[in-house]
Amino acid sequence: MNDPGHQRPATLPDLIAALTALSDTGAVERARAIPGLIETAKGVLAAERADAMARAVADGMSQAELGRQLGITRQQISKTLAERKER
Repeated sequence: MNDPGHQRPATLPDLIAALTALSDTGAVERARAIPGLIETAKGVLAAERADAMARAVADGMSQAELGRQLGITRQQISKTLAERKER
């Protein structure tokens, strides 16, 4: 059986598949796999958020307006977009 705890999903669809696969595992295996998937999910979702921010800016929204709508500073938007370019 595939062990979801050892998968390293790199995209949102991969993460969803790994989470779905948990339903086919036993309780102990699921409990063992979940902490790794939580950490992986944080990275995948952060990348998804950065991609969405980049799309909004590419579509013409200013970083300041995006920050206002998300409740974060323009500087945080700028930092996120710069880190996105590095990955």
